[in-house]
Amino acid sequence: MEKTMKMTNGVCVVSVEGDVDLYSAPDLHRSWLEHAARPGAPAWVLDLEKASYLDSSGIGVLMQILGDSRERNIPFRLCNVRGMIEKLLRLSRMNAVLPISRDLDEALIQAKR
Repeated sequence: MEKTMKMTNGVCVVSVEGDVDLYSAPDLHRSWLEHAARPGAPAWVLDLEKASYLDSSGIGVLMQILGDSRERNIPFRLCNVRGMIEKLLRLSRMNAVLPISRDLDEALIQAKR
């Protein structure tokens, strides 16, 4: 998994490319923890447009991030969830739990609310 982080309209946008799996999920979680530890940390959007694979480890990390974001009151959203990742989240019913936006523009608006 490759990831890039950038600030867009006061929101930290993390774009991932490749697999979010047993090997890469801990790195994603570490990135979240580093972000969340900063005083006044802004909203965090995870853009999955270029992600190709998500396994149960990846789902587990997303759930950890969601729980932690709620505890710390830091808005968290996913966006551009498509293909097999969308199917997996739908089949596991995680799409009903995780905050998912259609695209980055929508996620940026919703993260600021």
